[in-house]
Amino acid sequence: VAVEHRNLVNLCLDHREGLFAPHAEDGRRLRAALSASFSFDTSWEGALLLALGHEVHLVDEDTRRDPEAFCAQVADGRLDLVNVTPSFLRELLAAGLLAPGRHHPRLLLVGGEVVDTATWRDLCAARDLGVSAYNMYGPTETTVDAVYGPCADSPDRPVIGRPGRNLRAHVLDGMLRPVPPGVPGELYLAGPQVARGYLGRPGLTAARFLPDPSGAPGERMYRTGDRVRWDARGRLEFLGRTDE
Repeated sequence: VAVEHRNLVNLCLDHREGLFAPHAEDGRRLRAALSASFSFDTSWEGALLLALGHEVHLVDEDTRRDPEAFCAQVADGRLDLVNVTPSFLRELLAAGLLAPGRHHPRLLLVGGEVVDTATWRDLCAARDLGVSAYNMYGPTETTVDAVYGPCADSPDRPVIGRPGRNLRAHVLDGMLRPVPPGVPGELYLAGPQVARGYLGRPGLTAARFLPDPSGAPGERMYRTGDRVRWDARGRLEFLGRTDE
């Protein structure tokens, strides 16, 4: 996927205002755990955090494979930000990431997988410990994090949230017509985080990156292949893949 600098700039500005600044006490820089492999798109977060003046603490491969060691690094380093998949989060919770009497990250981000109901309840309950948990959604084709929201705002069921800064989400039927709230449709994402396309694959690029009917001339939207629906509060609920 060919991601441009301007795509990352929008992601950086969005996270600065929507995630990092509200959780940096008195303007203090955040201490973030960078646990993603550099072959995984969320590893871009490290460069963005550094560009914004925050600290990045690398989690080595051995620690990443050991939930107890990971939790110890978070506690001993008094790290503020942890970003992991829901499946790894379950292992971290079992190893004591949010155990009473120890340091907790103030910002907990999960993404890359569907969040099951039990894990969602744990994420919502984390607010009582002073932890803000967010569900992050977005394919590489829209520069990783395109839709997100605080878990505690929806304690009854998992949602993926709302589009980020300058981004637009369209829920469309098979004829590319918008569907009303509560009705399932396919998710299309538009805005300045939509990537250039697939390098050297013009046919696939044309099939997945379509003209955005609500955008300016030349703007495109990305067809995610994910089934979603809007809820009554303007949040997106993930329902599965269109090919399932």
